[in-house]
Amino acid sequence: MDNNHPPRPRLALNVGITGHRAKALGDGLPGVVRDRLDQIFANLKQASAELHRREQGIFDEVEPALRLHTPLATGSDQLAAQSARANGFHLRALLPFKVSDYLKDFRGEELEEFNEYLADADNVMCLPGDRTAHDAYVLVGKAVIAVSDVIVAIWDGEPGNGPGGTAHVVELALREGVPVIHLHIDRVKEDASKIRLISGGDLEEPEVGPLNELEHYTQLLSNILAPHEKVERAHIHDYYAEVENRINLRIEYPVMLALLRIKALPRRPWLQDSVKADTELEQSVVRKQFPPTLRMPLERGYSWANFLAIRYAQRFRSGHITNYALSALAVLIALMGLLTPSIKLYLVMLELLVIGMLFYNTTAGNKGEWHRRWLQYRHLAESLRPLIYLKRVGITGPPFRSDYIAGAHRKEAGTDWTRWYTAAIWREMASPGGEMSQKEVKALANAVIEEQVIPQAQYHEKNAERMHELDHRLHEIGNFLMGFVIATCVLFIVGYFVAPDMVKKMTNLLIVLTAGLPAAGAAVFGIRGHGEHLLQANRSAESAAALRQNARRLAEIEDIEELAAELQATSYIMLADLNEWTTTYSERSLEVPA
Repeated sequence: MDNNHPPRPRLALNVGITGHRAKALGDGLPGVVRDRLDQIFANLKQASAELHRREQGIFDEVEPALRLHTPLATGSDQLAAQSARANGFHLRALLPFKVSDYLKDFRGEELEEFNEYLADADNVMCLPGDRTAHDAYVLVGKAVIAVSDVIVAIWDGEPGNGPGGTAHVVELALREGVPVIHLHIDRVKEDASKIRLISGGDLEEPEVGPLNELEHYTQLLSNILAPHEKVERAHIHDYYAEVENRINLRIEYPVMLALLRIKALPRRPWLQDSVKADTELEQSVVRKQFPPTLRMPLERGYSWANFLAIRYAQRFRSGHITNYALSALAVLIALMGLLTPSIKLYLVMLELLVIGMLFYNTTAGNKGEWHRRWLQYRHLAESLRPLIYLKRVGITGPPFRSDYIAGAHRKEAGTDWTRWYTAAIWREMASPGGEMSQKEVKALANAVIEEQVIPQAQYHEKNAERMHELDHRLHEIGNFLMGFVIATCVLFIVGYFVAPDMVKKMTNLLIVLTAGLPAAGAAVFGIRGHGEHLLQANRSAESAAALRQNARRLAEIEDIEELAAELQATSYIMLADLNEWTTTYSERSLEVPA
C-alpha cells in the first residue's frame, strides 16, 4: 500500500446465500445442487480475478477479498459454505440467535455437522433474535442482504411460506437493489440445471439475464463493483494522484476570519495537520471492535478525503476573496491617477499587474479544479464518516450501494465517483463478529451519540454562530463604506455652496473617494453574497437541531432494527445538509468579478 497517496480500495466481493433447508431439498437434490454451486462460486472467483486484472488502476494491487455470509442452516446454506470454502472464500456465519439458542434448530447428525461448519467459520456474528417470534429469521435475512453485493438463491421459484423464507429474502434483496443469482431447483425431476440472473423488478415481473458464461459473471461484477463513466474514472485517478502537501500558502480566508474576529488565526496558518495525525485523532470505541487491518481502509480513506477537502476549501475560499480584493484594488489604483498624475504611467503599469494577478489567480483555481475537488472531497469524507457505525450494527447497508444517482421516476440522473468509493470502502471492510445483544445495541447507540451525533451537532452550532457573525460583520463593513460615500457626497454638496473654492481643489480626492469606496464596498458585498454565509448559518442550525433530535431518539433505542433505521437517519441528516450545500456551491466556480 502506498501511504503517500490516498488509498485505493481493495476489490472485495461479498456474497449472501438463501435457499431451502435440507428437508425441502430431499435426498436427491443436494449432490446436484453442490455441483452447480461449485460452478457458481468458481465463476465468481474467476470473474473477480478478471475484473481485478481489467481494473488494476482502480483497485489496490492486493488480490480480491471473497466472502460468503451464511446463517449455516441445513441444506442450501451449508452446501454453499462447502462450495465457497473450496473456492477460497472467507466464511462468515451470520446467526439469528446466540449460538446456544441456535443449536436448538438442529438434531442428531445435523447438530454435529452444524458444529463442524461453525468451527470452520472465519467469523461468527450472532443477532439478538427472539425465538418466540418468527421475525428472527426475517432479521437474519435482512442482515445477509445488507452485507451482500449479490445473493445466491437456491429456490424452486414458488411463492414462499411466509416471512423469512427464501422467496421473501429474494423479494427483499430485489427491493434493496441487490442482484440475485437464482439456482432453480425442480424437486420432482431432482434437477438444478437452470441458473439465471435476476437483476431487478420483483417476484412477479423480474428482470432476468443469462449466467451461462464466465463473461456474464465478469459483467455482473463489473456492474456492481466498478465505476461506470469515463469522467468518474478521471476524477478517481485525480484523487489517487493527490499528495500530502501540508504547506498551503493560500491563507487569505483564515486571515480574513481573524481580522473580523470570527476565528483566531492558527500559529502556523500555512501548515495543515498531517493525514496520520488526523487518523490518530480517531478514538471511537467502535473502532476497537475491528482489527486494524480491516478498519484502516476506512480511517485512511476518511483522513485523506478530509485533509484534501480542507486544503482545497482554503484555496478556493482564499482565491475567491483575493479576486474581489484585486478587483477593487485595480479600481483604486486607476483612480489614484487623479491625485498623482505625475506617476500615471506607473499606476497604469501597476493596474495591469493587478489585473494580471486577478486573471492568474482565476486561471490557477480553475485549472487546478479547486472548486470541484473541494466539493467532491468533502462529500467523500462525510459519506465515509458514519460507515464504522453502520457496519457495526450488522443489519444495515451503506448510504450508497452504487455510483448511480437516481433521478425523477427512478431514472438514472448520473453517476458520482464519491458514491462508488464509499461503497468500495464499505465492501472492503470486514463485517463484525461477536454477539449483538441488547446490551451491545444500547452501547452502540450511546457510542454513536457521544462520538458522532453530538460532536457533529456542536460543530454545526458553532458553524452557524460563526457564519452568522461573519455575514453580519461583512454587512457592517459594506454599510460603513457606503455610508461614508453618502456622507462625502453630502459634504461635497454643502461645501459647493459654502466653500466652493475649497471643494474645487478637493474634486479629484472626492472622485477617488466616491468612486473607489463603492468599489471596495462592492467587493465586500461580493464576498458576502458569493459565500452565502447566512444561508450556511441557517442550514447548520437546522442540521444541529435535527441531530439533537436524532440523539434523543438514539438514547431511547434498545431494539437492533430501530437502531439500524436511526443510524441510517443519522447519515441522511448529515448528507442532506451536505447535498444541499454541494448544490448551492456547484455553480459557484472561481470567476473574475464583473
